[in-house]
Amino acid sequence: MVKPTIVNLIAGLLIGLIIGGGVAYVFTAGGVVGGAAQGLPSEIPIGALLPLTGDLSGFGAKWKNALEMAETDINNYVSTLGLNVKFKILVEDTKTSEEGALQALQSLVAKGVKVVLGPAASNEVSAIKSYADSNKIVVISGSSTAPSLAIPGDYIFRLVTTDLFQAKAVARMIWSKGVKKVAVIYRGDDWGDGLFNGFKSTFEDLGGTVDSVRYDPKALEFSSEVASLADKVSALGVSPETAVLLISFEEDGISILNAAKDYSVLMSVEWFGTDGTAFSTKIASQVGDVAVSVGGLPSTIFAPTSSPVQQSFFERYKDTYGVEPDSYTHNMYDAAWLAAMTILQVGKYDGEAIAKALPEVAARFFGVSGWLNLDENGDRAFGDYSIAAIVFENGEYVCKVVGVYRSTTDTVEWF
Repeated sequence: MVKPTIVNLIAGLLIGLIIGGGVAYVFTAGGVVGGAAQGLPSEIPIGALLPLTGDLSGFGAKWKNALEMAETDINNYVSTLGLNVKFKILVEDTKTSEEGALQALQSLVAKGVKVVLGPAASNEVSAIKSYADSNKIVVISGSSTAPSLAIPGDYIFRLVTTDLFQAKAVARMIWSKGVKKVAVIYRGDDWGDGLFNGFKSTFEDLGGTVDSVRYDPKALEFSSEVASLADKVSALGVSPETAVLLISFEEDGISILNAAKDYSVLMSVEWFGTDGTAFSTKIASQVGDVAVSVGGLPSTIFAPTSSPVQQSFFERYKDTYGVEPDSYTHNMYDAAWLAAMTILQVGKYDGEAIAKALPEVAARFFGVSGWLNLDENGDRAFGDYSIAAIVFENGEYVCKVVGVYRSTTDTVEWF
């Protein structure tokens, strides 16, 4: 249980706390969000492991913006409580790599950080897990989804459902289009392997056929893998019942799409994607024409709960930065708030105490992405999936929500 170490501002019913830009946070009865935090330093560092360069750099820039907003909003809120503390988010670039993630975490720990937000990719989380657990560093990722990291009792928390859920969403999305045969090209890492295996099992259970090409994400080019993919599609037969599933990040996805445009067989079937490509402005700007020619690359990604809180954040972010926030941008903003509220609840900057308290604080927390309920493994317990595609509008290629997967009914609604 969460100890009432600071003043309990809630009694009984749900109450909305209105803070910067009209964003509301709601805590259920028993939630604690303010008071005299005498055991805390005057400046509390929270680390952020972001992919500012590398295969996910297009997302990293958006997430950094969200954390800048969160830092301002959190500190404005803390000042209304009369606390003499201030949160400072320290950002390090993981380069979207295992080595970069570990080096960045070690750099943050050297600065006294005990809680970090991120990293983005599951292979990065896997690379830092042992170090984080050994040093009692709380890790809150908003986008890591590999089922292999769903482990109870560790220091890893993830504000997104695992790919056991996404695999079902992807399979149902493709099946709903009348597709019965899929050639998959996927990253050979923790995330790609887990998502592919889950998709293959689910799609075959539906009655479909799956063939695949696994590639090394560290390779410089993918010409041989794309050639093999073309052979797989030819063998399956070019028809409306055949499609390609791309399980990639931004940079490798761009390379694969660029190579694929030279094969008429690959340009003759519809392509689908996952959360590694959903809302990618880099894919839209660099290979948007290719994506649109194969159906827009409809891609699944965790969907924030629609609410006034979510809409307020969405509009404020768009107005401030000129781009729309993706689902994981919502998660990163909430991750910063969850970290800060848990630290205030505990009343001391201690990784072990924060890790113990975090699940219950999350259970009482409604943010811009919705309820943050976690399961026994410290991962988000439930959620729907948006389907985002690339479309050509007003003279440019842009990302747009075109459908949704409802997890409770296992159905897809196309807009």
